[in-house]
Amino acid sequence: MVGITPLSFGIALAASAFISLIVLWLLGGTPRKAMPGLVLEDDLTSRSSAFLFDGEDLIDQDGEPEDLPGLAVGDIRTWRDMRAWLGNRFGPLPETLQNLEDGEMIDLPATASDDMASLALSRRRNTGRVELSEAGRFGPLDQHRARYLATSLARYKAVLDGAPCAVRILDKEGTTIWQNQGFDAHTDEEALHLIDTAKAANGNARVRIEGERTGQDRFFEVQLTDLSEILIVYATDITQIVQAEAMRREFIQTLTKTFANLTTGLAVFDRHRQLALFNPALLDLTGLPAPFLSAQPPLMQFFDRLRDNKVLPEPKDYKSWRKQIEDMTSSASDGLYLEDWDLPNGTTYRVTGRPHPDGAVAFLFEDITDNVSLARRFRSQIILREAVLDASDQAKVVFGPDNIVTLCNLTCRALLGIDPDASFAEMSL
Repeated sequence: MVGITPLSFGIALAASAFISLIVLWLLGGTPRKAMPGLVLEDDLTSRSSAFLFDGEDLIDQDGEPEDLPGLAVGDIRTWRDMRAWLGNRFGPLPETLQNLEDGEMIDLPATASDDMASLALSRRRNTGRVELSEAGRFGPLDQHRARYLATSLARYKAVLDGAPCAVRILDKEGTTIWQNQGFDAHTDEEALHLIDTAKAANGNARVRIEGERTGQDRFFEVQLTDLSEILIVYATDITQIVQAEAMRREFIQTLTKTFANLTTGLAVFDRHRQLALFNPALLDLTGLPAPFLSAQPPLMQFFDRLRDNKVLPEPKDYKSWRKQIEDMTSSASDGLYLEDWDLPNGTTYRVTGRPHPDGAVAFLFEDITDNVSLARRFRSQIILREAVLDASDQAKVVFGPDNIVTLCNLTCRALLGIDPDASFAEMSL
């Protein structure tokens, strides 16, 4: 780029100002297109605000910092801040003012077709100058403030219209000030029902809307926020949540009825080892009181009470018993625990530990006393019959349907010199 001398730079500025005056004189009273949200007079007087930078740091401006729209006091300190403030309107802006040549000046029009503002950037040695110019009776900062607020308002409105809940803003007398598209979908009767429920509730409340139009009832959770001058009502559609809760209740009721008819005692401990679920059979088998189980005791306390009720095999010492319970819980978590408990009263329980999702553990208590007694009685009868056959002086051998030796008395073993029980191999006919 060819360098611009100070003299040529001044001549260019003077020529630009002169041409602007000629254009304004020719245009005369021709009105310019009004900016949305502003009522402009038919006045093409150019107004400008300038900002002076030393390198990248703002060192001077002809407006107070608190006059800058959308910014707190002193938020613009560098060109980077200025670029972020003006970039959406005039972008793209250079990353740094040092990108300009010494003595260079560029003029950037606003990107919107109805925006007549312009932004002039120039650099002289290490000093950068930014000038915001607009036509109209309002100053450039005022007009930029209006556009900034209009853009922000449109952005916030789009955000609220896309919110997953309905929002309505009321004044203290209950008159609607504004509402988003979520509330637009409700009839006046439905909206009034939501608002009245929110006002009457202390916190969140649920509202049921009968499905006269849709054929299905809908549920909403409403909440009222009371600010100093306005009321804000939020209504969130929770129909799917309510339906899921109903299905969950039905499922739990079904499980509860199923567990209630089981003869096997069931105790489910959650991931924190608190009793989360039990059935009536557990009360009958363990003798533990219902209030104790309903209080959701921890696992160790549960087994302590079993020990106190003599529903647990008595160990030699308490320390080894504690270790046994810990091993049992660990084994149950891995799905490996299965033991028969022979209790002092002659009852035998088969206890099975099974892991459940999310770290939970379930214990099943089954009374197998009758099965054990029957097995013992059957085993004693077999022993008795074998003793009778062994006492006979006649050699006797019994073959099964598959021609395999199932029984051979002592006399037969001595006579034939065989012992079928001493070999792992089956002896056939």
